[in-house]
Parts: sequence; structure tokens; C-alpha cells
Amino acid sequence: MRLMLGTKDAPSLLVDVLQERTPTEFDFWVVNGAWAGVFYNGHVTILGCPSGDYSDLGLTEILSDNQDRLRGHHNDVFNNFNNPDYVAPKPKKVKLPADWDDDIPF
Repeated sequence: MRLMLGTKDAPSLLVDVLQERTPTEFDFWVVNGAWAGVFYNGHVTILGCPSGDYSDLGLTEILSDNQDRLRGHHNDVFNNFNNPDYVAPKPKKVKLPADWDDDIPF
């Protein structure tokens, strides 16, 4: 599941939720930054900083959990975030060649 985190004024982090403990406490991966973190009641902690975990990003809100608006490339999501009519394109279904069906059990 993806979420957009930020403040009322601006979205800042597009995240993939890795493990949800409660709706306001979860581990995540930042799609637009390639780092891991923890969200806990509005506070973000960046994990794995060379100088230790860092948690002074200020109060952050969950701005959206609408998967139709948050899927796809992060630039498209941010560029269209303030457009209420935006719906991200659905991923194309992959059609595998028929000769890939070799009936080998794994």
C-alpha cells in the first residue's frame, strides 16, 4: 500500500508501507528518496543514517491513501497531487510468450 506524507501545504514523501502495526504506526520505504523509515503518530524517523537514526522532520500527516492516485512513477504522482480529477493509469497486463509455459514444477 502507498501513502503520501507531508503537511497541509505540501506533499513530501511518497511511501510504500512495509509493515503496518496501526494506522498511525508503520515501517515504510520512501519511493521518491530510496530510504527506509518509521512513521509513529505524525513523527518520521529515518533509519540507517551514517550518524545514527534521525527523527527531526517535524510533524507529518498522512495526506492520501487513495491508491488510484498514488500508483505509478513518483514524478507523476507529485505533479498531479493537487489535481482532484487525476487517476493514475492502471499497469498494463504482461502477456508472456506461449513457449514459456513448459510445465516444469518448481
